[in-house]
Amino acid sequence: MKKLSLVLPFIIICPALYAGGTDTLSAKRESAVGIVESDGLRFLRGAGYIFSAPARWSGGDWMTLGVAGIGTAAMSTLDIDGRIFMQGRQTPGRSDLANAAQQYGSGLNMIALSAGGYVAGLAFDERWLRETSFLAGSAILMAGTVSTVTKIVVGRARPYMNRGHMTFRPFSFPVENFASFPSGHTIVAFAFSGVLAERIRNTWASIGLYGIAAACGISRMYTDEHWVSDVVFGAIISVSISHSLVSWFESGGDSPCGSGLRILPGPQSITLVWTF
Repeated sequence: MKKLSLVLPFIIICPALYAGGTDTLSAKRESAVGIVESDGLRFLRGAGYIFSAPARWSGGDWMTLGVAGIGTAAMSTLDIDGRIFMQGRQTPGRSDLANAAQQYGSGLNMIALSAGGYVAGLAFDERWLRETSFLAGSAILMAGTVSTVTKIVVGRARPYMNRGHMTFRPFSFPVENFASFPSGHTIVAFAFSGVLAERIRNTWASIGLYGIAAACGISRMYTDEHWVSDVVFGAIISVSISHSLVSWFESGGDSPCGSGLRILPGPQSITLVWTF
């Protein structure tokens, strides 16, 4: 972090310096506004890139998706046994730990943390912190969108409903009791950890970050909110999105000239443009 100088005594003593400082602050405000506007457009371009990804997939990408689907289906065979295992180990102490671990997957908490990091990076001119916080918040929002849509379309009954792991009621409203697949908390946790792991690039940091995210996912099974397969699929989707977003950003894909779907906001309209 850059050292901050105490300039207040000089401002009081020298009016000329105070006037110059005012101009500097004004320039910084204008610069900050420009950065925020630029990041807003970058978020829209990133969303366009992520959500239009299937249109650019090759055979290998579709194969990866198939493997993920098969893997999730295989994990569903552990849903019943996994629930029995978790419910048979309930203690007050473990419940407290589970409740604490779930906070890492709270969308509100992690968006607030990302926003705080972004503001701090902006205020102290720490570009890495600002960009990383921006990417973390973006990944959470994008992965969360995928999670919400999937929950509604699939309509899987939560474990506590006691209807079995193969009960589905698509487009059921209210959604809550039939919103088991995938685990939203797991998606948020792995989106945040995934971005930080990609940006820090340290083995031990990655182990710690993914370990915390995994603890969040396990806590959702412990509290009888999700099946094993809900958590596994949520982790796969979230890590894929966070990895793709960071790779796109660091490769310069945030340039308006990049290929893919572009979302261009205008004064009174929004234009979608596909660039080849």
